[in-house]
Amino acid sequence: MYDNNLVSIIIPVYNSERYLNKCIKSILNQTYKNIELIIINDGSIDNSRDLCDVYAKEDLRVKVIHVKNSGVSSARNKGIEVATGKFIGFVDSDDYIEANMIETLVNEMYKNNVDIVLCGYKRICKDSNKIKTTINSSVYNQESITKKEFLNLFGNLFVDFYINYLWNKLYITDIIKKSNINFDNSINWGEDLMFNLQYLGYCNNITIIDKRLYNYINYNNDSLTSKYNSELFNNQQTMYKAVRDFLDSNNGYSAKNKELVEIRFTNAIIMCLRNLFRRDTHYKKIELYIKISQIIEDVEVRKNLKYFSYGSFQKRLIGKMIEKKSLNFIFYYFTTKIYIRDIINFISKILKLNFYAS
Repeated sequence: MYDNNLVSIIIPVYNSERYLNKCIKSILNQTYKNIELIIINDGSIDNSRDLCDVYAKEDLRVKVIHVKNSGVSSARNKGIEVATGKFIGFVDSDDYIEANMIETLVNEMYKNNVDIVLCGYKRICKDSNKIKTTINSSVYNQESITKKEFLNLFGNLFVDFYINYLWNKLYITDIIKKSNINFDNSINWGEDLMFNLQYLGYCNNITIIDKRLYNYINYNNDSLTSKYNSELFNNQQTMYKAVRDFLDSNNGYSAKNKELVEIRFTNAIIMCLRNLFRRDTHYKKIELYIKISQIIEDVEVRKNLKYFSYGSFQKRLIGKMIEKKSLNFIFYYFTTKIYIRDIINFISKILKLNFYAS
């Protein structure tokens, strides 16, 4: 075990008091002890600030920096700036990691002298503090593959969310700092992926291990997709352009990769349309028509219309309406879906009330 090299673990924190104890303890109790835990408190207004300070007093490995609320990207950039470890890892404040995660990733770094290690993860969905489902990521076992070999796998890894996240990876600090790789403060969706694409551009050898070592907790009520995001479509355009540019510049935009990436892109376009009809948008009908037009007239959307045929009947139907530029159909399709969903939710609440009253 290579326990002489410091590993910097960066956690951005914003109003995370409900989850923070479990997260921090999972890091401090790692089998690999030579770590520095860098907590960036991003202007929390709950008890997170005090909790962070308590851990800093109890364990010298914990460094806490309190900053004005500027967003997760800014917080992570600050963490990178102060990191002194040979390696850097990222953990989200509402998640936790397996006890041997850092040790396993560090050993893999040295085993084949690679530039990055990726591992699997468990996605745990919670609602009202009860675990609903646990979804394991797909597993890959690729030791010290070249960038060319990695690019052959890119589409599958992208679809399985191996490339998209920060927290299932261990990075080399020197590559990040000397290459001036950082997080883009101008986007609020896909910033992890953008960072990873920058970093992967400097990697020669990569290892992917078939162990699920990270526990990603998805709290349904806190999902980004549960509320309106005015920049979602722009973010998706930026993100997918970065993916295409990365593949193009590395001769990796093969037919297979293109198909897998563009299928995901068309899924994202439907998500962007759905986003316009959130209850908190309050758009007038004419405003919605304008925003729908901006999406369905987009050059990349028009270029990839055929990929709407990959998937469910709903996706194929929406794809046909996008192709025909049928604003009326798209408008009434999504408003009807919301109306039906509200009726179902109302009936469900009534049934629950009657059940408890009986």
